Amino acid sequence: MGEYYNESRDALMGVKELPVGKLAMRQVLLDNDQTRISLFEFAPGDNTGWHKHEYHYGALYLTDAKLFHTRVDGSQFHSEHPAQEFKTHPIGVEHNVRNEADYIVKLLEIEFKS
Repeated sequence: MGEYYNESRDALMGVKELPVGKLAMRQVLLDNDQTRISLFEFAPGDNTGWHKHEYHYGALYLTDAKLFHTRVDGSQFHSEHPAQEFKTHPIGVEHNVRNEADYIVKLLEIEFKS
């Protein structure tokens, strides 16, 4: 995951009307010159916190997921993903993601540095 907007990840700098609640657990499993792999565990209602992706990245869903996305421009959308789905995303995505499911959601985020 790229750089966060502030240390607490609770709001975009200068955009306080887009707050974030409780943060998901993130554990970096691997971080080298080519790849960063992070395990995310979202309890119901947990958020990633505001951040911008510096690299192309993918998400491998370890559980089914029901997510709510808010982009830096204020646009919002829902997404659902079955366990074992892999989705790729471009550089530069700026967003916060919240677990909307009533169960724990787990995923691996894989960032491709080169």
